Amino acid sequence: MENGLWSDILEQGANLRRVVGHLFGAERPRLEAAARFLHNDRPVALIGVASAEYLCMPAAAYLGEHGRLATTLVASDALYTHLPALRGANVVINSRSGETAEVVKLARALAEEGIPFIAITNEPESTLAGLAQGILWTNSHKDELVSINIVTGMMTATLALAAAALGRLDDMRPELELLAEAMDGVVAGAAAQAANIQALFELTRPIYLLYRGASNGSAYCGRLALEEIARTPSIAMEAAEFRQGPNEVIDGNFAAVLFVGRGKPGELNRSLAADIQASGGRVMLVGEVAARRGPAGPRELAFGIPGFNDALRPVLEVVPVQVLAYRLAQAQGYEPGRTRYITKIIRSEEGIPSQS
Repeated sequence: MENGLWSDILEQGANLRRVVGHLFGAERPRLEAAARFLHNDRPVALIGVASAEYLCMPAAAYLGEHGRLATTLVASDALYTHLPALRGANVVINSRSGETAEVVKLARALAEEGIPFIAITNEPESTLAGLAQGILWTNSHKDELVSINIVTGMMTATLALAAAALGRLDDMRPELELLAEAMDGVVAGAAAQAANIQALFELTRPIYLLYRGASNGSAYCGRLALEEIARTPSIAMEAAEFRQGPNEVIDGNFAAVLFVGRGKPGELNRSLAADIQASGGRVMLVGEVAARRGPAGPRELAFGIPGFNDALRPVLEVVPVQVLAYRLAQAQGYEPGRTRYITKIIRSEEGIPSQS
């Protein structure tokens, strides 16, 4: 019997349509006002903690592709290491709750230093929002605990802010609407392939998630889903970096999710997938690949999500990994989404709380 986490996974199509409609409807004035803070030549620092940082990665890639230097930072490093450098940057802080310990401390430190920032949040009345010079309310479905709709919804909102900062919001609108419509099919396809996906990765540990470019967002959000939901150690790594030594780990028990984009980076990742299989490993390709009804062989599965800009596809790419995490949790006897340590809002920088 499926539970609330499965319902959250299935909700993503409806949620994404709601988020996109909200961004281009009632929220558009605030979206455009927030973007005006970024109308300058300074680099953009996109900051969050865990999934709230990772879901910013496609927006950073999108800005870079259009000539705007952008990077992502974990809020703790931004607070304790990079705070002086943020004076010369456009600061955007992403937080579902707006109450996470590191995020609130950073926001207060920025306010004390007179450094303005934009907040992207699902809680427009939060502490973070109250300290920000501009906010973008995502109005995403509130997941039961583990971030599912929050990831895909807030990733989309952050991409919209990046487009607005470049004066390309209306250019991106049809792509975001198409993305929202495609989500239902991606969710249905992943659910239909769930048994094959699970079989490919069963008894493999850790799971590698290999990416190039904007798919770092898919890889890191997917890694977190595998760790939170299935308690499965996972490693997100840039694919070229994987070839520089970590590939020594490939053997008959090795398995990877390999995100495939367009152009030369996509060609290189398809080649890497072939090399992994030739060395005895297993691989699921996700992205610009031909979909198959079942595994092409005992060591490969292809989950096709063609036809999208590389910076937007991560919103969809993370879905088959969410399904993999759900099924691996079930296979190990865990209730998917039932956690031992994490809480809805992490309000302390120290300690590991217990749910028991």
